[in-house]
Amino acid sequence: MKKASLVLFIISLAAWLPVNAFAAAADKDQPIRVEADSLEIRDDDKISIYSGNVTLVQGSLNVFADQLVIHFDENDDLELMEMTGSPARFRQLDDENKEMIGRADKLEYFEPKSLLVLTGNAYFNSDGDIIEGSVIRINTENDNLEAASPEPDKRVRVIIQPKQKQQE
Repeated sequence: MKKASLVLFIISLAAWLPVNAFAAAADKDQPIRVEADSLEIRDDDKISIYSGNVTLVQGSLNVFADQLVIHFDENDDLELMEMTGSPARFRQLDDENKEMIGRADKLEYFEPKSLLVLTGNAYFNSDGDIIEGSVIRINTENDNLEAASPEPDKRVRVIIQPKQKQQE
């Protein structure tokens, strides 16, 4: 399958997946709690750097990383969160209490675009449906998903669980 065809296949396949990456509506209204071994705030650069055993909790969202760098814009609004680790990982429940987990060498959340990017050994599991690749991009507003493995010897892997028949 040619690369362009593979990308179109993955995009169309992703439409079948119940991604709902950060869908727990109540989570966005919860306070954010961060713990780390150290914190460095650089006001001039508009960044905060949390290092060592970083945990971030907001509602059902749990993030674990070696380092978390939070970037703010000129109005002090959240612009970007960069989480690195071996791997950096997250876990969250959606509004139906279904678990979503992800992990990668680097997680980036671009707030203005509602875009979560998992880079390097990326893995995403939404209630048993699994996507693996070098890079996974999830739009957390509309649940669009892209996965790619630009390295010649790696491919995107997808496992889709059969839909459970509803009992009458």
